[in-house]
Amino acid sequence: MSKCYSLIAFLAISVALFGCGKSNEAEQLPVFCKQDGSRLYIKQGNISMEVMPKVAARVSSLKYDGHEILVGIADPDQITDWGTVFWSSPQSEWSWPPVETLDSKPYTLGSQEDRLVLTSDIDKKTGYQFTKTYMPTGDDRISVTYRITNHSDHKKNVAPLEVTRLPPSGDLFYPRGDTDPISGIFYPLDVQNIDDLTWYHYDAKKIRTDHHKVMQDGKEGWVAYVDKGYLLVKEFADNPPAAIAPGEREIEIFTHVEHIFIEMKQQGASVALAPGEHLDWTVVWHVKKLPEDLAKNPEPAALATYVRSLL
Repeated sequence: MSKCYSLIAFLAISVALFGCGKSNEAEQLPVFCKQDGSRLYIKQGNISMEVMPKVAARVSSLKYDGHEILVGIADPDQITDWGTVFWSSPQSEWSWPPVETLDSKPYTLGSQEDRLVLTSDIDKKTGYQFTKTYMPTGDDRISVTYRITNHSDHKKNVAPLEVTRLPPSGDLFYPRGDTDPISGIFYPLDVQNIDDLTWYHYDAKKIRTDHHKVMQDGKEGWVAYVDKGYLLVKEFADNPPAAIAPGEREIEIFTHVEHIFIEMKQQGASVALAPGEHLDWTVVWHVKKLPEDLAKNPEPAALATYVRSLL
């Protein structure tokens, strides 16, 4: 991981509130972004990302040359089973369902220099306001910077958590960290230790009568998903287990009992925010079509080497 991405995690606290000013849908968008009705389209290299400002600025589609990587929107009224969302951690603060103001309500659209900026309202229960900033950062690569601002009247310990819903197929893997895998209240996920990797292969026959989950510390600051010859890598600042929110882990994989999706989750360090302070956390999305030889023989060590070559 480059030093500039790691640095973002250590610039977590700032007393200056984020100010992009009032915006509206007529505002000039960055050149990489086009608007079509209620949806925004970000194009970078071979990838196209769709963002929906009216549904919490979540990523609703991610394509490589037309091949869909995510579980996209099927029913606009069903907000829990598709796309990529952003939550605060620990989840125990808000339990379930997710906070509507932050997870499913409209965000304000704006731009700042060469960045696309979307901002939530302030949630009355938690006091949080989320900002999502999208910007291409290289070939087949888009960075998303998340901001959590504490608008409550007291100090709060909070961490950033990104959740991506993927099709129920393929494999997920990441460098194994310093903690053993746990499953929380769910069935344990059937993962393997392969060299220095934690490896999960989706097998619908092994999903029992409940959801399955694995939670574990990672290393190197990345987690990857491969399916049908396409690769998605999330790159972020690595943190030791002690920096993660209580009851949480740096990386999580969750499988839905009805075989609707796999969730790939990763989170940043927990930060103590005084009223008016905020944290920033960046995740870089790498999307690739695998080289032909690797697509035909997706051997774990070779895939990990390829991923590391991208970071």
